[in-house]
Amino acid sequence: MSRAYIAGRGSEADIKIPKQHDAVGKLHLEIQEDGSGRARITDLQSTNGTFIRAGAKWEEIKGTRIVALDAELMLGDFRTTPRKLLATATTSQAPPAPPGESKSKKYRSPKEEPPPPPVKKRTGPRRNEFGEIVNE
Repeated sequence: MSRAYIAGRGSEADIKIPKQHDAVGKLHLEIQEDGSGRARITDLQSTNGTFIRAGAKWEEIKGTRIVALDAELMLGDFRTTPRKLLATATTSQAPPAPPGESKSKKYRSPKEEPPPPPVKKRTGPRRNEFGEIVNE
């Protein structure tokens, strides 16, 4: 099996989904090619889900599923195929995760989420909703 990649809108994703697709999570899914024309897709508990076309219907991928490289996928509002996702994968400098452990494991538990960004301190006068300067 090849290396596993994370797809999403976030800066930590290996496969970057365009920002205009705001229904795609920052770390939406994990994808790994198995070497036999198929890919292992794991939804990373995305809010808007990962779906695969099954005939005329869409089936939600809950957990992990093996799919053909040319299967039609929908990540939130973004349509693609595993082959297209893997073609845009970036190689990072980080070593691959040990077998059985994915790069995204640290984001699966709400207790282990990354820290919030620092609060930006306001400079200059405070203004109200009309743009008028308010004395404090």
